Parts: sequence; C-alpha cells; structure tokens
Amino acid sequence: MAIDSSRASSSGGEAGLRGQLTQFGLATVLTFLDLERRSGELLLVGARGVGRLWLSQGSVIRARIDGSRRTRKPAVYEMLGWEEGRFAFTQTDVSAVEDEVGAPTTMLLIEAARRADELGAASAL
Repeated sequence: MAIDSSRASSSGGEAGLRGQLTQFGLATVLTFLDLERRSGELLLVGARGVGRLWLSQGSVIRARIDGSRRTRKPAVYEMLGWEEGRFAFTQTDVSAVEDEVGAPTTMLLIEAARRADELGAASAL
C-alpha cells in the first residue's frame, strides 16, 4: 500500500493511497480510511469491473459498479468480495454527495463477513 503525503494528494490532484487488492484487501483499506477519517473517492479496477466508493469522514456514503445496477450496500458487499485488481484513493471534497448507504463502515464490514460466512456454509452442504 503506497501512501503519498504530498500536498497534491490532499488537494485532490492525485491518488494519495494506492495498491493491489491481492496485498491489501478492500476491508483493510476501508478500515484504514475509516480510522483516518478520510473523505474522497476510492476507485477499484480489476477483472470483475470498475467500482467506486465515496467516503465522508471514513464512512462509505455512495457506491457504484460501472455497468451494474448494483448500488449502495449491495455494491459495497460485492466489491468487498473482489480479491484481485488495483485501488486508488483520492482525497476530495464530498460535501455535495448525499449519503445513500446510511451505515458506518464497521457495520458494512461485519455484514459482508456474515454474508460470506453464510455463503461458505451453504456451499459446503
């Protein structure tokens, strides 16, 4: 996980945090951004598509997967399952972005883990 501490990244000019999902999963990245109370856009690019998450003070407030009807929480849960690809976070002003998710990041991660456990248990039958 590369972290740029330059002024350019804080002004929204370039990615301030980027890396590979194989090294740092989305749950780890979201936890870090939540702890740091960062606001901006997290872009995911991989074989499963292009996903975008907007965060305000560390909380996911909007989620989209390009070319998919999945938005909000279902999009977050799907992206949390992506194991390959790249991510890049750009710190930007998101004050005009409406909160469509309405749940703290920790709750999203707990729910995603619960869903993954249920899916694993069902496939083991």
